Amino acid sequence: MKKFFRNLFSGYFLILFMLLIELAIVIYVQFFLDDVVLKHVDSESKASLIIALSYIGFKLIAFIIEVIIFFKIINKFEAPDFKTPWIVGMLLLPVFFSVLFLIFANHGLRRRDKRIVKATHQAYRDFFKIKEEKKLDYDHKLGNAVGTFKYINKITELGFHEHNKVYYYKTGEEFFPDMMKYLREAQEFIFMEFFIISDGALWNEVTKILIEKAEAGLDVRLIYDDMGCGGTISAKTPKKLRKHGIKCYKFHPFRPILSGVYNNRDHRKIVIVDHKYGFTGGMNLADEYGNIITRFGYWKDTMVRIEGSAISNLISTFLQNYNLCAGYVSDYKKYLDYEYPIFDEEGFVMPFGDGPGGIDNALIGEQTFINMLHAAKNFAYISTPYLIPTYQLLDAMRNASLRGVEVHLILPGIPDKKMVYMVAESHFPCLLEAGVHIHIYNPGFNHMKTVLVDSELAFVGTINFDFRSLVHHFECGTILYKNPCLKIIEEDFKEMIDKSVLVPANFKLSKRKGRLCSIIKLIEPLL
Repeated sequence: MKKFFRNLFSGYFLILFMLLIELAIVIYVQFFLDDVVLKHVDSESKASLIIALSYIGFKLIAFIIEVIIFFKIINKFEAPDFKTPWIVGMLLLPVFFSVLFLIFANHGLRRRDKRIVKATHQAYRDFFKIKEEKKLDYDHKLGNAVGTFKYINKITELGFHEHNKVYYYKTGEEFFPDMMKYLREAQEFIFMEFFIISDGALWNEVTKILIEKAEAGLDVRLIYDDMGCGGTISAKTPKKLRKHGIKCYKFHPFRPILSGVYNNRDHRKIVIVDHKYGFTGGMNLADEYGNIITRFGYWKDTMVRIEGSAISNLISTFLQNYNLCAGYVSDYKKYLDYEYPIFDEEGFVMPFGDGPGGIDNALIGEQTFINMLHAAKNFAYISTPYLIPTYQLLDAMRNASLRGVEVHLILPGIPDKKMVYMVAESHFPCLLEAGVHIHIYNPGFNHMKTVLVDSELAFVGTINFDFRSLVHHFECGTILYKNPCLKIIEEDFKEMIDKSVLVPANFKLSKRKGRLCSIIKLIEPLL
């Protein structure tokens, strides 16, 4: 019952409730108010004239707003897969889709947030400048992956790193015991950032450790997404933790007002312990991720642990969203001016953050996946829980397969969102036609967002192949090149394929699903 009431008053529920009210108003205005006005306009009373003039004024104002929004849609989006659904929606239900546009269009950042992100960028960029003599060396060493690394570095200016140790976790059962172990060993600071934190065994244990460390004088910081945690933990969590010295914030805390800022969620997952260990990947802090409880069958997800100078990228990425929550720019010198150990391990490591607006409006996650697929020569393995890609990303998968690259796409056998999965299935025919191999993971829900190209180049992170991740959310990930752990990543993919069912090349949606998907695709960028 307690969880029911938490969900009842969560941000998602309140936004849905307000949209339903708006829809009711739209229906009333469009279908009932016309009749009311027509009944009164024939009358010569003063009241009927006021009603008629008010109605005409409302229609005129609504028309002007709709025209303004229509031209904003035309000018705001360049890609047709963003523009077309909004235009069609505006033609069908102009008032309703005007409100949807104001809430769900990619607003980027608020002015205050833009100032903080810009100041954040200025604060860390000098720590990552690559010397000219090193650039030619990197061009040679990075080979076919040089474009992927250079693209991310050009926008984020975070830099890429050699001689780091990287460990790949195949499951939550492997990851969480290690995370707890290193949290207990912390001596200076602990930074944690999650989209979802849920009451349960894992959160109870983490809470104890964080309180103990904060009371011992360590710098403990925790941020989590407010709407992502709607109904999963107490709304009073930050207040409770701050009493123990933990700097805890909700990211974009929900207020019962219609605002586009709620569309930009913090989907990142980052844990940093001192300058020794950095973790990132697809796992939230909830019991299902460690298969302590069962939701949607077996929960498959991945993380990486980084040791070495690449941790500085994770620190910078974490502090960006922490600064947005706290409202000030942290002392970067304190955390980035550090001599990291040099490991014998080969390869390059580049953690990075992605997000709406900020320094550059580029869709970093989308273009990184496209660059990786363009670099592929022999094969590409992709695991994503959601498949609602942009046209450019869908085309990159098709083109890779058509030029002879063996593309394997793994999707959940037990999806968590049935409607979203149905839309994913609508993309199967065009991918299968191009020769993409689509595998359905039988044991349950593969939440992992991992890509591997030619046993050399990999991505492990938080970015799904959908509009939410690619356009609206704050995300993060790590690019790996020629690291020893890539062998384990490849083994993991092959094990998953062995446990999966291959979608037949002649797959077709049923007529009912096809009609429903054609309607749902009007709001595909919102899913």
